[in-house]
Amino acid sequence: MDATGSPSQVWQTSPSFALARLRAGHHRFRAGGLPVPSAGATPVAAVLSCADPQPEAVTVFGGVDVYAVRTAGLQVGPAALGSLEYAVACLGAPLLVVLGHASCSLPGGSGPDRVRATLTALRRRSPLLDQAVHSGRCGIHGMIWHDADRLLNEVRPVLPPPARRACRLRPPNNASMRSH
Repeated sequence: MDATGSPSQVWQTSPSFALARLRAGHHRFRAGGLPVPSAGATPVAAVLSCADPQPEAVTVFGGVDVYAVRTAGLQVGPAALGSLEYAVACLGAPLLVVLGHASCSLPGGSGPDRVRATLTALRRRSPLLDQAVHSGRCGIHGMIWHDADRLLNEVRPVLPPPARRACRLRPPNNASMRSH
């Protein structure tokens, strides 16, 4: 809301454009460039990252404005889930990123398998997030931070198996009936 009490204008962008901005910011970070100042009040993405020591999400993404939520081992409790829902529903974040890291010291870690499980849990536990992703209003993406290389790698979600088509039953033909 602005000073007059009316809803503030929310800057909207596509999930793919938001992801491209994060990737460009990470490239700038790796090249040692200066962070780019924030362009507005709306975050480019909501980022859920592990509380175990690693660089802050805004640092890894080269100063791109993100709404950061940190939780031990990427656990999706009520506070983390509510914060991410707020970022998507109220702030208009077009992308939700689950950011794990390769050298996590917490039980269960926050490597690629944990990132995939968290991506699934977010959609399963939040009808709001699931609807935003399903409608295309918000994208969801997984990444892993590697300390040694100072590099982010993409985490591809495990896709569900394709739905089985129902076999169409054909009526027996005369030839098959005679052979039995």
